[in-house]
Parts: sequence; structure tokens; C-alpha cells
Amino acid sequence: MADQFTLHTCWRAEEAAQTINTEAVSPSRAVFLATHATFRLRRSRLTGGTREDAKNMERAADLVDEKAVLSDFLARKSDTGALLMPIVGESGTGKSHLIRWVREQVEDTPKRKVIYLEKGKTSLKAVIAELLADLESDNAAELRRTIDKLSSSVEPEALARRLINSIEEELSATTQEGVSGPIRVLRGPRGVAVLLQDPHVRNHMLESTRFIPQLAHQLLHDRRDGEQQRPERFTTEDLPLEFGDIGKVAQMTAGVLKMLSTNPPMKVAAVDLLNECLEAAVKRAFNLGAGSLVSAMEEVRREYGRRGREIILLVEDFALIQGMQRELLDAMIEPARREGVEVLARIRTLLAVTTGYFQSLPETVLTRLHATVGYVYDLDAPFDPTGSGEDYMASFIGRYLNAARIGSEALEAVSEGAEVPNHCDDCKFKTECHPAFGVSDEGYGLYPFNRSALTRAVHSTAPVEAPYQFVPRAVLGSVVHKVLVEDAKPIRDGAFPHRGFIDRFRRAKIDDPLDSATLDMVESAHPAEVDRYRAFLEFWGNAESPFEAEAAVRLAFGLAPLKASDTRRPRTRGVPKPAVERDKAPEAGSSSLPQSLRSRLQEIEDWATKDTDAMSNVARELRTIAADVVTQRYDWADPLMNSMTKDALKSIWSATSGAVHIRGARGGLKVDPESAPIQFAKSGQNAQFFKSILQLSQGYPPISMDSVYRLAELAESKAADFTAAVLVKQEITDPDLVLGLRVSLIGAALAGRAWPGMPEAGMVDAVLHDGKGWVREDFAARVPRWNSTLADHLSKREELVTRIRNAVGISQGERGRVRLIDAAHLLPLLQQAAQEWTWQVGDRSVPAWVSAAAKGFMLLPSMVDEQLGALRDLLASLRRRVARGMLSKVVQAVLDAMDEAKQHGLHLTSAQSENLRRLATDVQDVDWHVITELEDDLARLADTSGEGQDRAKAEMIVAARGRGPALPAIRAFLEASNDWLDEALESARNRIGGHEEETSDNLNSVVREWAEIVFSEESANE
Repeated sequence: MADQFTLHTCWRAEEAAQTINTEAVSPSRAVFLATHATFRLRRSRLTGGTREDAKNMERAADLVDEKAVLSDFLARKSDTGALLMPIVGESGTGKSHLIRWVREQVEDTPKRKVIYLEKGKTSLKAVIAELLADLESDNAAELRRTIDKLSSSVEPEALARRLINSIEEELSATTQEGVSGPIRVLRGPRGVAVLLQDPHVRNHMLESTRFIPQLAHQLLHDRRDGEQQRPERFTTEDLPLEFGDIGKVAQMTAGVLKMLSTNPPMKVAAVDLLNECLEAAVKRAFNLGAGSLVSAMEEVRREYGRRGREIILLVEDFALIQGMQRELLDAMIEPARREGVEVLARIRTLLAVTTGYFQSLPETVLTRLHATVGYVYDLDAPFDPTGSGEDYMASFIGRYLNAARIGSEALEAVSEGAEVPNHCDDCKFKTECHPAFGVSDEGYGLYPFNRSALTRAVHSTAPVEAPYQFVPRAVLGSVVHKVLVEDAKPIRDGAFPHRGFIDRFRRAKIDDPLDSATLDMVESAHPAEVDRYRAFLEFWGNAESPFEAEAAVRLAFGLAPLKASDTRRPRTRGVPKPAVERDKAPEAGSSSLPQSLRSRLQEIEDWATKDTDAMSNVARELRTIAADVVTQRYDWADPLMNSMTKDALKSIWSATSGAVHIRGARGGLKVDPESAPIQFAKSGQNAQFFKSILQLSQGYPPISMDSVYRLAELAESKAADFTAAVLVKQEITDPDLVLGLRVSLIGAALAGRAWPGMPEAGMVDAVLHDGKGWVREDFAARVPRWNSTLADHLSKREELVTRIRNAVGISQGERGRVRLIDAAHLLPLLQQAAQEWTWQVGDRSVPAWVSAAAKGFMLLPSMVDEQLGALRDLLASLRRRVARGMLSKVVQAVLDAMDEAKQHGLHLTSAQSENLRRLATDVQDVDWHVITELEDDLARLADTSGEGQDRAKAEMIVAARGRGPALPAIRAFLEASNDWLDEALESARNRIGGHEEETSDNLNSVVREWAEIVFSEESANE
């Protein structure tokens, strides 16, 4: 490996960290010059002197470099003797670097004095010391003493409190005069000042991470290496709108907070007002008199004017000179000539200022700038799509890569004016490395980047709203520094590009993604390292494969060749051999496909390859295809059940039912992805699959016949999930069916057709019977609640049984009755259902089709008790009128008594006679043993000692058993006979003397015979 260009780093991470440090306040001259690259600037012309004009400058089309800026700055004449030339740009665009470069080019001379305000020297003490370095006047001495005294005697925390007090005083002193609109309420002592008067809000704003404490710290101390640059002024983020204990603040404070949090324009106005008061507050906190710096600077200019020297003032970051900005600006633009006489030294100021701060400069300054220079130099010069800037980026970054390889110590040893050596010149891998990774125009190797990787990494770190913007600080800090320092070890370990690189550099929207076909090959060839290979191909291959020198670049990173797997999917039963080969299928962008289809295929491509969600139009179509292929191939055999209509299936397994979830599809359903039986990850393989099935659905050959096999596999593999979905949706899962069967059993028991312990075959017949034609012959012996509950059940039983049949059997034809039952499925469920003969479901969910047929079943125990009580009463009533063993003699005895009574003149009324003979006829042929059977059943139940379900089953057997119509008929006959018997006996007793006595004796004999039959058991019991 030592002689092969692989897993090699030509730099030391420690040296790179020291050399390329974006947080270094001031890199050494050697490092600075070794890494300096040409700037890209535009002249932006001011069309007027207002702040609105500053926001809408006219940018020149042509670019200039730093040399043009330097030449213009030093050569341009100013009629007033005061030249102000701003360098404008967003944070990180290189403003301070440009000022530093100018400083390296301009030296003090007898005719020129250079005053250089570094961005790292943020303390007022350092600023005043630099500005007044050569001035020995009383005013200058007093200004220095004031600043020095406060700087040495006050801690940052104390200064922060003085600052917040001063800001509050300045806010309270503002007036509403000349201010119109709602923002008037923000001014004065009852406006924003209220917030800073509240102790709870003050404590919140004085927390160490907030703006005022950071400002206080840097007003007293210069910025150190590694210390983050503080914000230049208040922003809306600094308003205490996220204040937690709002209940503790005063009522007036709460009102202001509420007003600001609900009104964005007022929020912006409040920030503007705070910044308007900031400079005066800093002066107040430092006890600086108004105009003190202007006076001191005027003395400085007078002094250098007497010496005949021009002042070159270079300000690296004007926004950080808090407390002196307005006066320093006044001093910068103060004319050198007064009444035709030059009384002050001429001054040239090169001023670095952020775009936002420049747009907020006082209009007096903007007006003077418009009237003199008329333009600014603008570093916000993004590349455009036609000019990607690869060469510029390579040149810029190449210098830093070379400096990192050489190291800061070796750079410091380079003689002044000598050319910085190219580390690649002595590298043994140069002949392999440079052709693979490329070089900058200056000859610096770009490894471990190439032009594509550099460009994409720069795009990735650019502002989202300006993806072509080249921001040097972001590029150096987030791209070069991160890769050389943090990724050195992964490169040596053969793990690059690794997860950290992938997370840092998300593909910018302006860069093409890896196409889904290539992504599919990556997923097949390297399933465990898909993200790594994808990042490699997107960044170093510009989303192409193969790309130029791919093999060498792969070798350098230790990546295996990208070769699609030769493994094909196994043939699935029922799938014919494909007649169309992959290379004969039209491509997604082929003009042979309709435009509408091509558009949908592109949606699929975007879904798989881009970070954002996509497929808003085609997702439903794909879900429908995936769902339908399962339902159409389903055979309804496991478990055996009746098939369903297409319309019914749509509610169970369709594009809208949540059966199919496509991750990242904007047209997806709002369902829990984990609950969807069919899930598709966002991948190249699935994109190719989707394209194929979409083309198939439109009558076009698929991209790959593998998709046909996969469709068949999908249908087979998801059959069990479809079964579960059907069972759940139809409420016919095994637990549901057990409840349904139990209701059917109880209903059959109420009808006298089923009972605990009955043979299995009879039980099957009972639960699958729809109840039509079921009538209880012992209806009259049933309690009313039993009969009404049975009637309610029978009205719903057909639907109940139909659902059970469909769940465990199949029919002939789509609408035919179920003819074949799956006994292997039904019998275990029936056995489980028959374990309980009560309806106590507790918290269990009961299907609607079951509960509809179980109305009143919850009261089954009390209903059974009531029925048993009625049967006991019926038996007692019968036994009072007929003894056990005498049943066959009763009817004849009554008829004989009726005949004898007629012969002896004890006539029955016609109604009595007709009723008794009719009742006698009803019971003449009945089996009077039903009384004995009932008596025996009740006796056995009385002897049963079980509890719970055992007792319930025993009670159900007795209560539900069909007794036929005999018992009520027997009771009616006996009751009518008993009534007439009472009359006959009474009449017989009243017959006395002669013939009548003889008749009475004969009648008494017959009646006594009958009475003996009836009352023999009572006597026995006595």
C-alpha cells in the first residue's frame, strides 16, 4: 500500500487545523499571503443618498479584483479631501480579508500615515489607542484616561448593567414628536423602555449568552482566537419574547411583550429603536461627552496636516466599533478644506461593513458618499448557472490545501517576497493524484477534492436563498477545515466519505442527484454502504458513473468497483417467462412515451433522488397498483372464507385505506407508517420498480422484467397481511368469531335448539341455522322477558349467521349461499365459544354485527333464574292437582264424573261442559311424563353444587330445554276440572233424603274416586 495511491493523506490534521483557522483573529503574515486568492467584486452604484437607495443599488455587470480596488482607493481624488470607500458584503464574504490585504500593500511613508483598526481589537481602549496613537493633546489625553479608567475598574458584568441602564434612559428620553403610525407607542418611558425597567426582563437580557453581556465583554476586551464574533447590533432574536416567567412581570411589561410578540412590524420597529439608542448608551456608560471623538480626530488630522501627511484609515469591521461609529463617521467625512484653506489632513477611509449595516447608515453619510465616490465595492458577487466558478473555487481552495500540506511553521520560514513552494512538486503520488483529482490553475493539487466535489461542497454550504454564493468563511470553515481535520482519519481508514461528511454536505437543490437507475445498482452491489457510494458518485462523479478517472479516485478512497449484482430474483409460480427484455424497454425520458406518462415517471425519479418529498400526483396511482395486485391474486383459502366484491375490498385494501405506505411521497396518507402492511422505502430500487409497474399499467413494457417477478412476490408475501386486514375490517378475526358463535349458541338456546353438552354436530347445525321457522312450542310456559329477548335475537340472527358462514365457508357464485364450511377452522372456535353460556364481555370490543344480535343477553343470568322460578311454580301447580303415577287416570276420572253428575241431575252449564271436554281432548293424547321430566330436571339442578360456568351451564340446560305445549294444556285442564270439582262436591253435600240421597251417594262415590286421584299425593306428603 505504501507505493500505491490509496488511503493516503498528504497533510497532518494538526497542521491543517492551525493553518486554516477561520476563528483566528489575525493569521500570521506568511500564512495570510500564502493563502490569499484573487477577489471577485462588483461596483454597486448609489442612485441617491437615502437608505432606500442603499437597498437598491445598481450592480455593474463586470467584476473587478482587489488590485483594482487598491488602485482606485489610492488614486481617486476627492474635492473635499475626505474619501470614504465602503467594502460591502454579507458576513463571511471576505471584507476583513480584503482590508488586511490592502494593509499589507500600503506602508507608512513621510507622506502617508496608515491607521489600521483590526476586527479583533474590539475594545474601546484599543480603538482609541490606534486612532490617537501620535496625538499628545490635552483632549486626547483626557479621552484616553476616561476610557482607561473604566476599562481597568469595571468588570463586564457591571458594564452590562450600566449599559442596560443607559439604554433604558435613552429609550425613555425618546419622544413621539414627528413619528406617525402605531410605532409611536414604542417611544418614551411607557414604550420599549418599560421592558428594561422590569427586573425580571432585565435579568433575562443580562444572561451571559445574550447581546448586552457580549457587547460589554468586547467593549472591555479584545476578541481572542477561537472566540465567536458577537452580533453587531440588536436583532429581533434579542427581544425577550421567549421570556418564561411572564406571570412575574408587571402588567404594563406584559402588555408590551404581548404587543411585540403578536405584531411583526412592531417587533422590527422596537429593534430599530434599540439600535438607534445603542451608541448614545455606550457613550453614557463610558462617561464620554458628545463630540469627544470628533474633536480628538480633528486634532489628529490637524497634526498630520501640519506634517503634510495623508491619513489612510483602514477599518476591518465598522459595525464592531460600538459607541464611536457615528462620531467616527463624522470624522471620516469632515472636509479637509475650510473657506478654501486646507486645515485638516486629507483622509482616505476603506471601510468594511455588512450589507445590512451599510443600508442603515445615516443619510448624511450616504448623501456625502453619493456625491463623492458614488459607489461601493460589493463582495456579494455570486456565480450564476452559466458560470459555475469551478476554476475560481479550485484556485481559491487550492492555495489553502497547499498551505495545510506545508504547515504554518514551514510557511513562516519562507523568505519575504519569495514564492510559496508547491508541496505537490515533491510528492511521489503526483502522477497518479493530479490526473485523478485535478489541479488548480496555479498547479496545486485538489486532493482529496476534485472540481466536482469542491463545487458541490461549496453549493451545499451556501445560503439556501443564494445557492451560487461563494462565501469564503463558510467554504474554509465548513468545507476545507472540516475535511482536512475531521476527515483525515476516515480517509486513512478507508471509510471516506463517511456519515459525518454525508451529514455535513447535503446536496444543494441546484445540483443533480444520482439517477435512480444508478442508485439501484449501488443498492444491489453495496447494500451496507449505499449512502457512502451515493455521496461518492454525487460529489466526486457529479452524479454520473462512470466518470473520468473514477477508478483512480475509488482506489484513493478504498472503494470497491461499482458492479451491479448478478443475482436475479427467483421465478415465482404463476409468472410466465418474460417476452420483453430490459434493453428493449423504453427509457423514462423516451419520446415514445406520452408526455403525461413521462411527467409521472419524472416524479418518481425526483422522489427517489432528491431530499425533498415528491410524487404528489402519482403516489395514489402507485398505491392502487400495489394494493390491487394483492387483492386480485388472493385465493380466499387460508382461512377459507367467502370472497368479497371489488367495492367492498376498496374499503379494506386500497390506495386510500392505508394498506400501502410510500416513504417520502408528498401524496401519502396521514397514517402511521409502521401500521401499513406494504411499505416502500425511498430508494433507487423502488423507483425502478415504480416506473416499471406504472409503464405496465399504461400498456408499455417495463424498464425491467424483475419488476414483474416482484409484483408476483408482493402478492404472495402480503397474502397474510391482506387476510389480517380483511378479518379486522370485517370484524371476523378468531376472537370476533368466538363472540359471534357464542351469541349464536345462546340465541339457539333461547329457542330451545341448543344447550350445554349437546353433540358437536348438533351444535354446528344450531349455530349455522338462520333461525327462520324457529318457534317455541312451550311459548306459554316462558316468562315474558325470555320471549321478548328471543324475538329480538331472531330479528337479527340471519345477519349474524350469514357473517359467520361467510367467515368460515365459501359459496357458489358471487351472490350464492355458503355451501362449504371449513370445519377445521370452525370447530375449535365453536368449542371455545361453548365454554361459556353467559354474555359477560367486560372491556372486550364486540363487533357491531355481534352486539346487534345480543340485545338483552347481558341480563341472561337473571332471565334464566326467572325462567327456572316459573318452571318451579308450574310444577308445584300441577302437583297440587295430580299425584305422581296417577297421570293416566285423571282424564277418564273427570269424564266419568261429568257423566255421573249429568245422570243425577247435577248438570254442567253448556259452557262448562264444552270447555272441559275441549280441554280433555287437548290433553287426552299428550305424554303426561313431561311433568315427571320437569320434576326430575329441577331435582337434579337442586342437587348440583357447582359454581360459575358449571352452574350456569346446568341452569341453562334446564331453563332452555323444550318442554312442548303439554304442560300449559295440562295445567289449564286441571285448573278447569278443579273448579268444577269444587262445585260438584258442594252440591253433593247438599243432597239429603229419599231418592235424592241415593243420587247424592252415587255421585259422591264417583267424585270421591276422582278426588282420591287428585289428592292422594297431597295425603302422602302430609
